[in-house]
Amino acid sequence: MTTTKELRYYVMLALYFPILLYSVSTFEVDEDAYAVKQYRGVAVGAPSVVVGQRFSARAFLAAERLTTAQAQAPDGMQPTLVANPPLTAQGDSLLVLPTDTLLAPGEDRTRVSYSAYFEAPRLGGTSQRIPLSGSVTVRRPEIVARTETARALYRRTRNRVRLSVPGLPERALRVVGPTGSTDGTTLSLSPTGSRTRIRVFLKRPNTTDLLLGTRTFPVISPPRPEIRVRSAQGAIASGAPLSRRRAVLHFQVAPDRAFLRRHPNDAQYVVKRATVYLRRGDMASESLGTFSLDDGRLVLTDALRTARAGDQIVVRLQDIARLTHRGQRVEVALRETSRTFGFVLS
Repeated sequence: MTTTKELRYYVMLALYFPILLYSVSTFEVDEDAYAVKQYRGVAVGAPSVVVGQRFSARAFLAAERLTTAQAQAPDGMQPTLVANPPLTAQGDSLLVLPTDTLLAPGEDRTRVSYSAYFEAPRLGGTSQRIPLSGSVTVRRPEIVARTETARALYRRTRNRVRLSVPGLPERALRVVGPTGSTDGTTLSLSPTGSRTRIRVFLKRPNTTDLLLGTRTFPVISPPRPEIRVRSAQGAIASGAPLSRRRAVLHFQVAPDRAFLRRHPNDAQYVVKRATVYLRRGDMASESLGTFSLDDGRLVLTDALRTARAGDQIVVRLQDIARLTHRGQRVEVALRETSRTFGFVLS
């Protein structure tokens, strides 16, 4: 080969050899000419589920090697999916695992292994089993609760609690609280202590219900109310003048607005008594007695007949209570400054 011809050969080889390699590496396999000779079983499912939730995994065969001996394989080869208990097989590609009984009492999570196999025809008329396996974590669910307050329940108040269990939207639930059991996901609680606990169960026919989890709530007192005072002339503040000839005061216990909006049947307040003190000039205060209030109304006209302009009175409210939705009286502890009022007689 002359030097010129040899140079032309190498140039042509450099130009066309990559194209030849690409063509060989990307040729299409004719399905009629090739058959699977070796398989590998594969199962794909979620890594974790909540107890009571059905776990499912997709099963399929991955080809390990191809052969051209298609003529030896029978037509319509279809592997059969067989599940090992407690798995069940649905169709030729779905594995299902019930999880209701997989968590022991007091156990919050566990790792569960499962296995199955494909019964597949083998070239030459025989058959073989191709195993597959996997594992899943079964855990107790998070109990999601929604209440009128952000994180706590009000003491001696009807609190509506709505529960949900992510992962089990269609399953029937039963909720057990301090006062009993109720079906569904909504219940009312009227706690008396500092904490209250509820338990959520998954209802199961013909067997005991499955405990999904518990939820504990702190219990707090409702917001303190505000006491407003009115006289015959209108709203009056502590330290303001009060006519001794028309010494009639009306005390209104106003609930917190948000508490009233959310719990209207638990936000009614009453005040029943008041102790009144009179200070004449520079003399020490003397008690005029304890008076009953009629719907928050205090009448002092007769008690102040001997008082003079410039004298001072102090009114200290007692027996302030909240009426609950059950009609029960709950004493409201207010600071001394919040329930004591002073006025200058005119």
